[in-house]
Amino acid sequence: MAFSRLVTVMLLIHAAGVLGAEVRSSIIGGRDARKGSWPQMAFLKAITADGAHKWRCGGTILNSYWVMTAAHCWNKHPNPDTRRSMVWLGTHELQKKSARFHGISFVISHSEYKALDHGFQHDIALIKLKKEVRLNGVVKTVTLPGPDDIITPSSECWIAGWGNIGASTPLPDPETLQELQIPLVSQEVCKQQYSYLPTDVLCAGGIGEDACDGDYGGPLLCRAPQGGFVQMGIMSFGSPGGCGTDGLPGVFTEVSKHLRFINDYIHT
Repeated sequence: MAFSRLVTVMLLIHAAGVLGAEVRSSIIGGRDARKGSWPQMAFLKAITADGAHKWRCGGTILNSYWVMTAAHCWNKHPNPDTRRSMVWLGTHELQKKSARFHGISFVISHSEYKALDHGFQHDIALIKLKKEVRLNGVVKTVTLPGPDDIITPSSECWIAGWGNIGASTPLPDPETLQELQIPLVSQEVCKQQYSYLPTDVLCAGGIGEDACDGDYGGPLLCRAPQGGFVQMGIMSFGSPGGCGTDGLPGVFTEVSKHLRFINDYIHT
């Protein structure tokens, strides 16, 4: 995930100590998350049937059988193969063998998902895992927003992922989960930045702050009034130039507007 150096330094100074992680202002991206900070995170490794194309996305654990991600992470051409693609849970460093690998049974994308000239609408998908997940201290379900979970510009919100740390710059070994606190952006301001903004999204990030390739599908997590973090968004798209190069805020699928879609499947 790529961010401008100056803004990153300012935000990390402000956020230092919130999660107890070391401030690393000398890198372009976020900072290494403390192990166990985000146990609701999932890592999607998508592979085509012939193995010629591979890509990564983020996601979150909904329950012991379902993971949520962005629809555009799965709806690609050529299509990924469920038999070869995997979901990793309980991982912190991708190069270490601590992850639980889970096969994919099938994927359900929102019926109104659509790729736009720039971006997506209803960019949400549900992944059904082949086997039940054992929940524990490092593998936990995400909290979905309720009626009392209202976010404001002053809300404490974070993004996390294993994506690139800059345009065409992959996360270096051991590929540790990255995190960064980002500010929310009002719809009015966000609409001034994008020629068209879907109605089912929210925006976050400042100048030069954005998710990068490999982060999409991951969560925007905001601190709830009663404590803990609630997933308010799914990383969907950002600057046309990629990875915050145009200084536009990131765009997130708003989870609260898709609760019916989620609940229609994960509880059946």
